[in-house]
Amino acid sequence: MLESATRTETPVDETTRSVTVVDRETVQEQRRVDNNIGDILSKQVPGFSQSTEANTDFGQTLRGRTFLTLIDGVPQSTPLRDGRRSLNSIGGEAIEQVEVIRGGTAMYGFGATGGLVNIITKRPEDGEFNLEVGTGLSFSTEHGDDSLNWETNLNATGRTGRLDYVFSGSFLQRGGRFDADGDRIPADPVGAQGGIADSDTTNLMFKLGYQLDEDQRLEVSTLYYDMAQDSNFAGISFAGNPDTDTKTPALRGNFNPVDPGTENRNLSLTYTNEDLLGSSVDLQLYHADIDVVYSKFPGFSQTRIASKKHGARLTVETPVTLGASGFDVIWGFDYLHDETEQTATDGPNTSPFLEQDAYAGFVQVNAPVGEIGKLSGGVRHEIIDVDVSDFTRADGTFVPGGKLEFDETLFNVSGTLYLSDRTDLYAGFSQGFTVADIGRSITDNTFATTSEAKSEAQKTDNYEIGLRTRQNRWDGTVAVFFNESDNGATFDQNLNIVKQPEQIYGVEATLDVYATDTLTLGGTFTWLEGEVDFDGDGSFEEDLPSTRIAPAKITAYADYAPNDKWRARFQALYSGERNVNSTQFGGTSDIDDYLVFDLYGEIYDVAGGTVELGIDNIFNADYTPVINQAYDLSFAYARAPGRTVSIGYTKRF
Repeated sequence: MLESATRTETPVDETTRSVTVVDRETVQEQRRVDNNIGDILSKQVPGFSQSTEANTDFGQTLRGRTFLTLIDGVPQSTPLRDGRRSLNSIGGEAIEQVEVIRGGTAMYGFGATGGLVNIITKRPEDGEFNLEVGTGLSFSTEHGDDSLNWETNLNATGRTGRLDYVFSGSFLQRGGRFDADGDRIPADPVGAQGGIADSDTTNLMFKLGYQLDEDQRLEVSTLYYDMAQDSNFAGISFAGNPDTDTKTPALRGNFNPVDPGTENRNLSLTYTNEDLLGSSVDLQLYHADIDVVYSKFPGFSQTRIASKKHGARLTVETPVTLGASGFDVIWGFDYLHDETEQTATDGPNTSPFLEQDAYAGFVQVNAPVGEIGKLSGGVRHEIIDVDVSDFTRADGTFVPGGKLEFDETLFNVSGTLYLSDRTDLYAGFSQGFTVADIGRSITDNTFATTSEAKSEAQKTDNYEIGLRTRQNRWDGTVAVFFNESDNGATFDQNLNIVKQPEQIYGVEATLDVYATDTLTLGGTFTWLEGEVDFDGDGSFEEDLPSTRIAPAKITAYADYAPNDKWRARFQALYSGERNVNSTQFGGTSDIDDYLVFDLYGEIYDVAGGTVELGIDNIFNADYTPVINQAYDLSFAYARAPGRTVSIGYTKRF
């Protein structure tokens, strides 16, 4: 079941949108190959950019645009001042599934211009008490010394009467990371965006549910995630040279006043009633406290972004009958209070304090069209007020604060035509709206007053048409998409944020072939391109940079399970070339292609448990990730990790 597309449970094959659900089994096997959620999604989801191989999702987009990340419905993104850590704010072992909606979604709003990533944490299992414990280690085959990672985790779940619970706890300690030549990769491989080498990560998640009666349920959920990096190789080297393909070396030293990393604390309370005056009701109250510390860059202060949120989300599904026909009306209300601030740990603050109150009401209608299809359409109205404090820019300019007020109505309509019992044609239009890192816009630009920044918000129109088929021995999808905005956000060569009209278009496809009862083959394909209009005359003069538009991506896999003793998965990711015509940051260099293979295996019933084996980059390919190529800078031209082997053991009691 998919929970995100309509805010109610909907079978995936009944949606009128392009969606991907990465299930629990896939998340657990992929995290044995690579633990970062961004890495997992890049290998599983079409339209999702290639991995940054770092702690940041800067450079990872969904159909070329930023996406809204939720954990159990609690927003993790920080659009007021975008910290780009939303994917790396939970451990993979706590995840039940990840739902990805590609294309803007007004059903959630508040920043979902490129799509939605909703991370669902583990659910309670049947039985009074179920215990699962696991441990594992991984290391570079090219440099065994200093590369050892080890982890341990414990999951407990059960039901007693009307009460159910889930607990997930884990600890992960990472050593250094090494490339295909056995050379140490810089602790922060993208310069100052964040790395994962030499770090400790703690993840704790607890859910407690109570079934009030047959229709009513209460659930409280908490999450604590802390990742801190303390490396002896945290210096910034300027010895790399993209022109001569000279990689940036790791530099010994640590001049960070505070350890870089991410701390995330979530709390939510959810009430559901399956039959309240004939409607089903879902009410969620939540709080999120996110703190991101960045690496210090020479000549600049070390910065951190802190965002505190609390809010409420009400969703009501009301069935309506008119004559012999019926349809569902989904309606509700959202509220979000967000306080975000970027500060310096070792210098003066040069950014404003931002306080937002956002309100939205929406209504959505899902209706069958006889036996030939279904239609879905709706409207969402958002009111967003942002209070901006007085502040002084880095150049000494004083900027008086003020209030920014936004008022937007967003529409969406989509439909599915049943071409046969097994094949559907779907198409849709949706709009998204975001304040689009308005904190960075105010700080970078030369606005004399805060009120001038009102023009910085971004509204996006998204269009798509797709085909979905489910045959006896194979499934497949193909979709064509186009999105445009009058105020897209990129960076100039001085790393100042700029807003200009832009358009993005592309093609996505998936294929799964059930070749035999024991062998499944498949893969995905993504190609997209984007263009920018510098002067607003309707002519698009340049390509969007590769920090926004990734090269073509092809993934493939073969999954073999001959018996109940073992199974194996062999997979590949090909990232293509991209020749860029752009003067913007991230767009001045062409992108070279690379091909990476991974292997995953499970051996069952070993001392009552399961042995898991993962080999990331099995053929030890020597390549530079897309984001590092796009930066085209001496301090950020780092290689990707070489061959890494992991082995783990999990036992259930």
